[in-house]
Amino acid sequence: MPTPFHPSQTIPSNCTGSAATQPANPNPEWRCTCCGKLLGVCRDGRMHLRFARGHEYLTGFPVQAICRGCSTLNEANAPTR
Repeated sequence: MPTPFHPSQTIPSNCTGSAATQPANPNPEWRCTCCGKLLGVCRDGRMHLRFARGHEYLTGFPVQAICRGCSTLNEANAPTR
């Protein structure tokens, strides 16, 4: 069920719903390019993904995920340094 939109919230102008590459930055957090929701954390050269009810995954790169908040396809091609 989608979260209701509140008029006081703003939507970033780069929300297209299409694939986007995560820009390189020193922050180990991987966030949605559209809404900023935390998707994963880069640890020791692998991506750590955690979902509801205790589901956790460690994956290699490249990694893709669909944001649970806005349904944008996100992609990370390499670990952040």
